[in-house]
Amino acid sequence: MHGLDLILLKKKASNFGFLHHTSPDDTSAIHVMSGGGQIDISKAKAPFINPSINHTKKTKGPALQPIGIGAPTTTPVKPLPDWQWLVNSMDMLGLGLEIWNEQGRLLAYNNKINALQAGLRPPQYIGKTYEEVIRMNLERHLIVTEEGAEKAWLAQRLLARGKHTEPFLVQLKGDHWVNLHETTTPDGFLMVVWVDLTNLVRKARVLEAINRELAHQSSTDGLTGLANRRRFDQALVTEEISCNHKVVPMSLLMVDIDHFKQYNDHYGHAAGDECLRSVASLLAKCTRRAGDLVARYGGEEFVIFLPGSDLKRAQEIARQCLAMLRKAAMPHAASPTSDRVSFSLGVASLVPQTAMNANLLLKAADRALYRAKESGRACYKVADKKDWDINCETTQHFHSADKECYCPTHALPRDSPSKAMATWMRGPDSMKFSFEAGEEW
Repeated sequence: MHGLDLILLKKKASNFGFLHHTSPDDTSAIHVMSGGGQIDISKAKAPFINPSINHTKKTKGPALQPIGIGAPTTTPVKPLPDWQWLVNSMDMLGLGLEIWNEQGRLLAYNNKINALQAGLRPPQYIGKTYEEVIRMNLERHLIVTEEGAEKAWLAQRLLARGKHTEPFLVQLKGDHWVNLHETTTPDGFLMVVWVDLTNLVRKARVLEAINRELAHQSSTDGLTGLANRRRFDQALVTEEISCNHKVVPMSLLMVDIDHFKQYNDHYGHAAGDECLRSVASLLAKCTRRAGDLVARYGGEEFVIFLPGSDLKRAQEIARQCLAMLRKAAMPHAASPTSDRVSFSLGVASLVPQTAMNANLLLKAADRALYRAKESGRACYKVADKKDWDINCETTQHFHSADKECYCPTHALPRDSPSKAMATWMRGPDSMKFSFEAGEEW
């Protein structure tokens, strides 16, 4: 054997002895001593050396030298198992590595794993099964799982063990995160590479929080804390599709504070802002059902959007809002209507049947609101026939006072549960409507 060629054992042995080299040209005389016997490695290839071992340590007998050029003397070298070279290399790359043998027992791990989490792989874990290792780490609280769900988590991990085709993320104690990559070798060994993603996960979490805050700010009115006009417009479109699919009504209340300009002129804009916040808080308390949305529409106008609610519930909420405002008794010395702050409401409800029904609902509620203002304010009005934009090209199923009405040409299917409640008559070319005057309270 010549040059710097050294020898890497292919034969795995748990009790290697010393490499004994008697001649640089006679590879047949190279052996590994193991338990008093000899293993012929004359066919071994590739170099090996462990730089951490002092190969020049003196022993009994003639002086020993490292194997190399011009070293025809006998030199004992304690070799490393094949996998130890891989383990050491992964340390240098900053990656964790653990190796499990074909029986599923821990064969080796490198220092990086314990650098990621102190005590995660102590020496006594060598030879333990994966289940034993995980159970001990769970008992030591080194792995983060949902409290009380440890058994289910362990069962899932055991079931998926060695079957992952993609890296998977694991949270460790102390907000540490690692990506685990599993690979099974042809001879049944499981190699698991640990990649530290702690910094990446923490940065991603910060960015997610920032994005959530930006999304919240972009959909929230800065003064009142309610949803803003943008959020309301999005909800109107989304819920129109949902209500159309489910064939259920959606209702809308438009609210406008009476004589708010006079309030600002009399009390000042700071007091006006406080008034808006108080009214917003009051309206938000009027409805708690999931899906309901209270939003600031603009200036002193607000909307209460009730997807899935009929006209009856909408009217109940309108009455509740008026009662709560009277109870709040906020002074308004400049109001021609009352010595207290008051508001007017317009109420509209329909079952969407075609596109653009949401815009019709909004216009109808807005027109009902102005009728409430024309009627003396501090009351609510329900959208009536003249409040709806209806033509023979669209199908409308809407509510007026306590009746439900349909618009020409396209009626609901005969088996629709809503159709039986409608009050209508068929004329020569279209349906005629039966309306009642909007209720005032």
